[in-house]
Amino acid sequence: MLRVQSPSLTPFPSDGSQASGHSTTVGSKAIGSRLRALGALLTLAALAILLACGAPAATEPPPTGPVGSGAAAQTLPVRTPEGTGGVNAPETLDKPYVVLVSFDGFRHDYLSRYDTPNFDRVAGTGAVADALIPVYPSLTFPSHYSIATGLYPEHHGIVGNRFFDPTRDEQYNYQNSSSVQDGTWYGGEPIWVTAETQGMVAAAMLFVGTEAAIGGVRPTFWTPYDNRGSRLERVDQVLAWLSMPDGERPHLITLYFSAVDGAGHDTGPATGAVEAAVGQVDAALGHLLDGIERLPHADQVSVVAVSDHGMGAVDPTRVVDLRDIATITGIRTVVTGTGANLFVGGDMVRARAVRDDINDQLRDGRAYLRAEVPDALHYRAHARIGDVVVVTEPGAMVGFGGRAPPTGMHGWDPRASDMHGIFLATGGEIAPGRRIGPVDSVHIYPFLAHLLRLTPNPDIDGDLSMLAALLDQ
Repeated sequence: MLRVQSPSLTPFPSDGSQASGHSTTVGSKAIGSRLRALGALLTLAALAILLACGAPAATEPPPTGPVGSGAAAQTLPVRTPEGTGGVNAPETLDKPYVVLVSFDGFRHDYLSRYDTPNFDRVAGTGAVADALIPVYPSLTFPSHYSIATGLYPEHHGIVGNRFFDPTRDEQYNYQNSSSVQDGTWYGGEPIWVTAETQGMVAAAMLFVGTEAAIGGVRPTFWTPYDNRGSRLERVDQVLAWLSMPDGERPHLITLYFSAVDGAGHDTGPATGAVEAAVGQVDAALGHLLDGIERLPHADQVSVVAVSDHGMGAVDPTRVVDLRDIATITGIRTVVTGTGANLFVGGDMVRARAVRDDINDQLRDGRAYLRAEVPDALHYRAHARIGDVVVVTEPGAMVGFGGRAPPTGMHGWDPRASDMHGIFLATGGEIAPGRRIGPVDSVHIYPFLAHLLRLTPNPDIDGDLSMLAALLDQ
């Protein structure tokens, strides 16, 4: 059973009580936003009575409208800095809808390797890139959050699935809900915050960052990962959101599936288990597309399908214990599997010595001082990146021993083709039959903002022009 967090004027307990098939909890901010909206309506009603009685009218505020090109760009967007409270601003009601669907670990060549009739359906009616190039490290949390923000990890701060922050003297762990739901870890402005602060209701059926109040704002509806439900239940919830009255209907919805990634880790890429998982998520995508087609506003809904990274095979003969090749006693070390961040407290003499020790012994990778990390990886600027950064070659891993490595893995240099994911889009402004070459994932945020007619955060690494060829202009 899914548990969806949502605003409500009538609080429901979070102990399993049912509301339209889902238990619902409510925070004071959501209630306050609804009450403020109600108060605004009452104020307008009172003003109308005064005007009818001959009272002088207040100066009319400047009109606001859709943000985009031409005349619309000359008006200011509506601002709801604490989120919408579950009510779309009038200016957003005519704007389109976007469902962003992530298929974790779906490698770019699975589309041609396996039978994927519903992915083919998206490509046939819409547009597709040859591959989606993830960020470094090509891990789930950094990659998803870069898709959401248009920033590289060195700029948004989610530099791994696990990482250490020397300023906070704390470690973030993707498996710890207290980390995941703490908005102070997350930099940048994810697309759902852009939406909510511009008067547009957003909803999340799972996506990295959507459980946290980032800048004090969550999607109106969000789902804890431990209540994720089955694939069809997730799709049904998305369709239920898209069927809400237009005043409350989310315009941006995220949806996430992990089956392909799990099969890839367990059995490696290009196996029967991966093929079966691809078939399962393809069926879920078909269920979503069928449901959208039945909506009266189907022509206003775009579907954008992505994956955070691909999957590669691990060579167990190339797995190295860091303790066997360098003296790291007293050094805080955060291992990602395909690399590591080592913190020496700013002691650059020791940092150079550790770097050199590792490079003398490491056969399938290289250690760098943070300032030496190759430009192409965009992995230098944040203090959460180690004083020494270990980067392994595809197929190789580093760690502390004690456990057998997975059969399949990701996290390596995103330029390696096995790390490449997928990007497809259909509906709305998407040009049917259009195809482009590989594209970097940081360009998705401004693309989504364009589809939703939102003003994107200007402080991003992404560039809309890199995906403009997919638009029907």
